[in-house]
Amino acid sequence: MLHWFPTPYPDELLYSVLARYHVWSGNTSPKMTVEELFGKRTVRSVWDLPANLNALLSQLGSYWDADQLINNHTMYPYYAAFLLPKQAKQVKKSMLDSKGSTIHTRIGVSASNVKLKTNLWVCSDCINEDMDTYGETYWRRVHQAPGVFICPKHETVLEETNVSVKAQNQHEFIVATPDVERIEVNLDGLNKDEVQLLIKVAKATESLLTNTHLQATDNSLREKYLTILKQKGYASLNGFLKRERLYQGFGSTLSDRCLELLQSQVYFEESDWLTMIFQKHRKSFHPIRHLLVMLFLDTNLNHLFGKKEYLPFGKGPWVCLNLACPHHHKPVVTELTITTCYDTRKPVGTFRCVCGFVFSRRGPDQNREDKYRVGTIKEYGHVWKAKLTQLVNEGNSLTEISRELQADRATIKKYAAELELSVSWKLPKVEKINVNVILEDFETQLTERKIKWLELQEEYPEKSKTELRKMVPDVYAYLYRNDRDWLNDNSPVKKRIQTPNQRVDWENRDKELLKQVKKVVQTWDKEVEKPTKITITSIGKKINELSLLQKKADKLPKTIAYIDKVSEDTVDFQKRRVEFTLEKLKKENEPILEWKVYKKAGLRPTVSNEVKRLITLRTTEYETIKQ
Repeated sequence: MLHWFPTPYPDELLYSVLARYHVWSGNTSPKMTVEELFGKRTVRSVWDLPANLNALLSQLGSYWDADQLINNHTMYPYYAAFLLPKQAKQVKKSMLDSKGSTIHTRIGVSASNVKLKTNLWVCSDCINEDMDTYGETYWRRVHQAPGVFICPKHETVLEETNVSVKAQNQHEFIVATPDVERIEVNLDGLNKDEVQLLIKVAKATESLLTNTHLQATDNSLREKYLTILKQKGYASLNGFLKRERLYQGFGSTLSDRCLELLQSQVYFEESDWLTMIFQKHRKSFHPIRHLLVMLFLDTNLNHLFGKKEYLPFGKGPWVCLNLACPHHHKPVVTELTITTCYDTRKPVGTFRCVCGFVFSRRGPDQNREDKYRVGTIKEYGHVWKAKLTQLVNEGNSLTEISRELQADRATIKKYAAELELSVSWKLPKVEKINVNVILEDFETQLTERKIKWLELQEEYPEKSKTELRKMVPDVYAYLYRNDRDWLNDNSPVKKRIQTPNQRVDWENRDKELLKQVKKVVQTWDKEVEKPTKITITSIGKKINELSLLQKKADKLPKTIAYIDKVSEDTVDFQKRRVEFTLEKLKKENEPILEWKVYKKAGLRPTVSNEVKRLITLRTTEYETIKQ
């Protein structure tokens, strides 16, 4: 058991705490430190989601708590909020155990298009504060999260250090120092709104890391998204996405430049992440994309993970707006029907009071005054008619009655005529309706359509209900509206095709797929004009199995582990482009100059110091050989 261990600072990575232990313990060997911390020398240093934490806790003693360590000093809460409870529990178990190889696959990072930062990042203002407060600095979690380019505390642009997240010595924990070599991230060209968006992303990420109680349930996020989309007019009341309007709104809120920085460009395609994130969640989506949706919908984490339902007209009971009712402006209405406006596609509420008064208005309600607004009166009801009768019998004039009931004169005349009231003013002629004739005609039409529906089934016994519906849409619609139960009882039953329950041998599938992946990687970029980046997406497209790699990553551990191993980050790909360009220049007998390498490789002068050093080294070597 350890006799001393550093106290973690606020938002400090566990990786950083262990690095400080290495320095203050005076150990000269990283393996010596690893053995003291974990009781064995084989544990690798992982900055974001480390494993073997039970072994570490056994060395630290009972003072330390596993949940506190994981929730406050690893990137676990950043991902866990958007995982299903079962997945999150498995990830935490893997972190506590020695099975760290499955963690990144389980949370979807390995298969994600959003890549992790290749080096550790810092904020100069945070470093200065740390030195004044603690006399040393440390690596913060929030600065390392994908999509965080600005410090959420100081709102200053972060700096990328030369400390790689994949150290050459896989057992080494590198300590943060105030004089660490670093360069400021280039955000030139962004306008004020784009910078503000990046600040919001940083603050939302910080909130995600600190609110450890957040946890999604099965498709609860999708349901909450749809609720807000309905409120904002991006989805119908039935939950159908208005994709064109959604993409236009999303594009006007989040610029292409910002989306590119955040590795979340959108394309108007069925398989695009912005479309799929609002469908039934069959796979994990990267937290940065959930945060972008959250910012676009102008909501927050507490609301997103709460249980607030879509109530366009507020929570009932609602107020009665019948002036003649004793309960006028009192919350007594309990019956509300919500439909969709044909023109605007906004919700329309139809309210029915026990007094018989029926009115509707278009929503959603924007303020408290809206609940006292009548859009259209559909039925005045027996109480209102009784009040009209009373006012007429009392000898009130048409103007007085109109003012008392706040109804126009034509309405008063119409209902006075229907009620056959004795008045001094001229009443309109009311055509008396023969109810029996109407009912008889309705029954005749209904019977005719039922016969037509049954005859159609006799003529086409092989056709399904949907196919018959397309043949006589008017007959189907009439029956659906007027006698749905009969229609359901007298329609073809959908035939279910019985398919044998063929179980996939995922272990064998994993082995076969691994062979394909290795073969394609071994011949990668041979005889091509321009190299391509090795990623899970590019590999999946080459072997025509992208969907399988994305959706069944958890069932293909060997393949995903190999892809994770050979996948290139930005720096790796840039270095390979340099080597590719140098070989091409040599074959073409062109002079090998630094500026030409930058140009031919398509690299900007703002590339990392690691790439710059490689270019300088290679061009210098060539000059030496030439001389």
